[in-house]
Amino acid sequence: MVTPNTTGSGEQLSFTLFYVLKRKENDGMIHTRKIYNILIATILVALLVDARAQTTIRLSLPMIIDSLALASPEAQIQNLAFENELLQFENYKKGFLPSVSISISPLSFNRSIVKLQQATDGSYNYVEDYSSSSSTSLSIQQKIPFTGGTLSASSNLNYLNELSQNRHSFSATPFAFSYSQQLFGSGKTMRMEKNIEYKRNEANIKEYCIAISGIQQKVLNLFMETCLASLEKKLALTNRMATDSLLKLAKMKYENKRITETDYKQIELQAVNNEYLEEQAKKNMEDAVRSLITFLGVKGSLRDVEVESPEFTLPLSINIENVLYYISRNNPTILNREIRRLEAQKNLYTSELGRKFNANISLNYGTNKFSPIFSDLYSNPSQQQSVSVGFSIPFSMWGINRNSERMAKNTYQSSMISIEKDMDEFENEINRTVNNYNHSVNLWLIAERSYQLAQEQYNLTVQEYVIGRATVYELIASQQEQSFAMQKYYDSIRNAYENYFKIRELTLYDFQKNAELIDTFKTTLNFKF
Repeated sequence: MVTPNTTGSGEQLSFTLFYVLKRKENDGMIHTRKIYNILIATILVALLVDARAQTTIRLSLPMIIDSLALASPEAQIQNLAFENELLQFENYKKGFLPSVSISISPLSFNRSIVKLQQATDGSYNYVEDYSSSSSTSLSIQQKIPFTGGTLSASSNLNYLNELSQNRHSFSATPFAFSYSQQLFGSGKTMRMEKNIEYKRNEANIKEYCIAISGIQQKVLNLFMETCLASLEKKLALTNRMATDSLLKLAKMKYENKRITETDYKQIELQAVNNEYLEEQAKKNMEDAVRSLITFLGVKGSLRDVEVESPEFTLPLSINIENVLYYISRNNPTILNREIRRLEAQKNLYTSELGRKFNANISLNYGTNKFSPIFSDLYSNPSQQQSVSVGFSIPFSMWGINRNSERMAKNTYQSSMISIEKDMDEFENEINRTVNNYNHSVNLWLIAERSYQLAQEQYNLTVQEYVIGRATVYELIASQQEQSFAMQKYYDSIRNAYENYFKIRELTLYDFQKNAELIDTFKTTLNFKF
């Protein structure tokens, strides 16, 4: 692949002018003093070219995309948000593990007058409550995914010291078990919620990778702006050096009555315009570099920064079947569609469940004992059992439940239609992006050759003008064609990379490196998915 030359044009033009003028000197057509002036101008041009060869900071696209973009402030914000999502999913999974809690009340003191009702005649007396107490308890709770119920076990110990009577007592529940659940639907509801949460976590991982890929696309756009500014700066420098030398040659021709004043003024105007374009290109370059390094969070000077034009290392074409395969495998859009469908099914099931007969069941079994002696607490405790069953029977809600069920069905059907519509638009976007990429690759190759030819044509036009075979207007037209070809060359590069990175984001697959982006980000960013 031939890279268009933007750095050697000044040297080539300077050598051409020197050669032509030297030949004319041998023919005795130009005065020695004028030859001397032209040689001085040529030396100055060469010095300007050599000055650009000093050491500079060079930014390449792989460096920007694979390293600096992943360490940018925006990427760090995404990392923290994604870490919160991972922790939230960890909390959900740990919610199915046994939860153990210990409660301790080391001291509770009370001295007050309390109202006490007599059991015999219902009269009230006021007595002094002068006591202290302590308590401790241990409880374990476990969700049962298969049934949707909750199983718990507990144990407690209480101590009471009646200071007014100078006596104390103990009470304990050595163990107590309880189980509660809804009779119908709780197990299925919990399993549906679990399925949704696991798929949502998988979607969160893929959406995070897409977010990081999106940051890389933003960096790509900023890099391409900087690349354009760099191309414009190099081209402006080359044109300005060429017109400076041509202006001196035009002045000689004008003094020798070989060109008109109009032609001389046109060359002078072109030299001033090129000087203006060079200054504007420098400003654009500084602005582009500032925007790029600000987004990347890089601290440093704007001076001596150059960008390397991307070389053609992209695939010549990408097959739509491969794209669709990796999209179905990696893109969260497909997974989010499934999550929306599952949530709609869950809401519909819950709504239907509310219209049907149901019951809440609670079972309890344990032991307890009271004793003034601590050692007697855990010998021969009395048993306690309880069973509670509550029924929920929809009888007459004036059609509210029926309407709620119809609303849920309508919402479900609307969700299904919306999902299908979104998928059709998504598939259309996929085909358009792949088609744009394949065409943009061809346009890049054509525009690259066009830019190279435009540069060569401009150099030849300069030579033709020096020997009097081209007019100043042909020279200006040739320079404009060179600028237009450079813009097309830049646009083709940008379009190719933008479409490629869009495919890269859609598929979460790097066709250039044949690597899964999920694995790449997992290794680079050190996340345990």
